[in-house]
Amino acid sequence: MVERIALIGLSGSGKSSIAPLVAARLGWRALDTDDLVVRRFGMSIPDIFARFGEPVFRTAEREALLEALRGERVVVATGGGIVLDERNWVALRSGTVVVHLAARLETLASRLRAQQSDAEAAGRPLLAGGLEERLGTLWEQRRNLYARADVTVQTDDRSPDEIADEIVRAVRSLSERGMVPFLSLAGGSGRSDLFVRSGLVRVIGELARRRWSNARRAFVITDDQVERFWADPVRRSLEDAGFGVTTLAIPAGEQSKNLAVVEQLLDRLLEHGVERNDFIVALGGGVVGDIAGFVASIVLRGVGLVQVPTSLLAMVDASVGGKTGVDHRLGKNLIGSFYQPHLVIADPAVLETLPEEERRSGWAEVVKHAMIECTATGAAEPVLLSLLASRSFSAWWEPGALDEVVRRNIAIKAAVVAADERESGLRRILNYGHTLGHAVEAASGYRLRHGEAVAIGLRAAARLAQRLGACSADVVQLQDELLDAAGLPCMVELPMDAVFERLRYDKKSESGVLTWILPTRPGHVTMRRDVPLDAVHAVASALLAHGSEVGAQAPGRRV
Repeated sequence: MVERIALIGLSGSGKSSIAPLVAARLGWRALDTDDLVVRRFGMSIPDIFARFGEPVFRTAEREALLEALRGERVVVATGGGIVLDERNWVALRSGTVVVHLAARLETLASRLRAQQSDAEAAGRPLLAGGLEERLGTLWEQRRNLYARADVTVQTDDRSPDEIADEIVRAVRSLSERGMVPFLSLAGGSGRSDLFVRSGLVRVIGELARRRWSNARRAFVITDDQVERFWADPVRRSLEDAGFGVTTLAIPAGEQSKNLAVVEQLLDRLLEHGVERNDFIVALGGGVVGDIAGFVASIVLRGVGLVQVPTSLLAMVDASVGGKTGVDHRLGKNLIGSFYQPHLVIADPAVLETLPEEERRSGWAEVVKHAMIECTATGAAEPVLLSLLASRSFSAWWEPGALDEVVRRNIAIKAAVVAADERESGLRRILNYGHTLGHAVEAASGYRLRHGEAVAIGLRAAARLAQRLGACSADVVQLQDELLDAAGLPCMVELPMDAVFERLRYDKKSESGVLTWILPTRPGHVTMRRDVPLDAVHAVASALLAHGSEVGAQAPGRRV
């Protein structure tokens, strides 16, 4: 889980001297961003400040940080001002334990005086003038940023070896508890830190407090089914971290995903006096995540958002990427916004309470990600496809088995979102299986679960691709086997006219022309806007009516 350690803190906190000691204990490498900058310019940092100014130094410092964090098994000593740039925090969070080295101001000043002459300090504006006074000012400016660290280690009156030993112990503890984000994304609504580990429900409050050190209240939005199982553990975790907690429950199911429920939630939040530094916890499946995310994006023009998905579908897809919204009578998800969650905390252990039908439904999104992995991430081989084939569907539900599946699915989704947050290009591949799938779901009056409808959409897309010569029969068979293994439907009995009427309202159509995502080979898909309507009719008729084409190839359920 932990690939790097980054040391942050004011100048004089000992980052450069402690990093090599920690690295030696772990058998890792030590890097120093100041050293990387000095090597690049061929001059000292005071000379860089004097000749080029602070903006040039900060740019070089950021580039040095990115270079250092591209490696694995490294301990990075960072410059004191690294924390000032929010972009740096995205780099600092992914697979990295951030350690704040702290000391009293008089200790810092004493160390700096021993390290530098007055002339050298004067060449670096942050340390010019009265040293203690300047350090005090910097501390007040940065203390909330340093509070974001995973762990704080006091360095006053302690030997370097004692400090290094404490850091190693803390890092190992954090790793064992899953308290390190395995990914971090930059988005329009802020940084999104992604955590996946069984047992994380117990530390939601701790993770939220680390993110919002000054927050006072958490509003948990959930549904009346999830509330029975998980509202109390989440509330206790938040209260233990010092937050006041208000729980708002809505009726479970797609029927709640409408503007009337959004208005009711807004009324209750405002009646409780919600403030900008409060945050919302979306505790539930995709419906709760979409509604709570939409509410968080519009109340007071945006408050903090934590996604705590409790369904497989929400864990691997809906909780990541920032799409929020509600349904309209003319179609699914037609009203909404892009709003990245600030925290995603996925605990596969909560799926133990998930009904079998929901487990199967969520697997459709897992198969979707497996089929698009190489196009999404640039990987040479589809690793997730091999992973899914390594054990039976039922075996994946043993304790701890799903952690890696969920993590890999989120990484695929995150790679696409990072490249295309607003769905202007690459992100459209996430619609694989959803073009016909959403139409089927809506035409059923949402009787079908989302994953069941998407399974039909996936089968349709593969058959369309084969029909158009984009992929071989082997690709169709491979996908069928993955869907069949989870018992997902091979056909549904719905009127063709009703389904095609819903296709008209596909929100990804342009000038009335649908964009289809079609597989080409395992892990690879392509976008096509030249799909003939008669081909869609031919494939859909087999999936929606008699099912002769599908029935001959797949033993999946008929619904």
